[in-house]
Amino acid sequence: MFLILTLIVLVAALNIVSGLIMLVKDKGPDIAIMRTMGATQGAIMRIFLITGASIGVVGTLVGLLAGVIICRNIEAIRQFLSWLTSTELFPPTLYFLSRLPADMDLTETTAVVVMALALSLLATLYPSWRAARLDPVEALRYE
Repeated sequence: MFLILTLIVLVAALNIVSGLIMLVKDKGPDIAIMRTMGATQGAIMRIFLITGASIGVVGTLVGLLAGVIICRNIEAIRQFLSWLTSTELFPPTLYFLSRLPADMDLTETTAVVVMALALSLLATLYPSWRAARLDPVEALRYE
């Protein structure tokens, strides 16, 4: 399960990278104006690091909350879906299950959350570095 969740988080981290790269391209003239007004490369880098990290933290916390709620209530969700569709999901005679099993391992959950936070922070490094290295003259040339 850790490997599957790692791959899902990796795709989300790549989405953060692509989103921030598009943001840097879109905000190029604004970054150039901030640089000409005296903003340092470190300040620009911090802005994009905080933006990307906040996306990662919020996404991780929402995913953790949704995962815990679903894991704790999986049997009630199964029963509700069975009632809603008027079919028996996972019939006990076929699957040999009296109820749908769900076991949350605290160490594995913690490892996934830490890995998601680390990947989302690492995903912000390249776009923020590109934003910090943006040349104000080049960014304002085509405006």
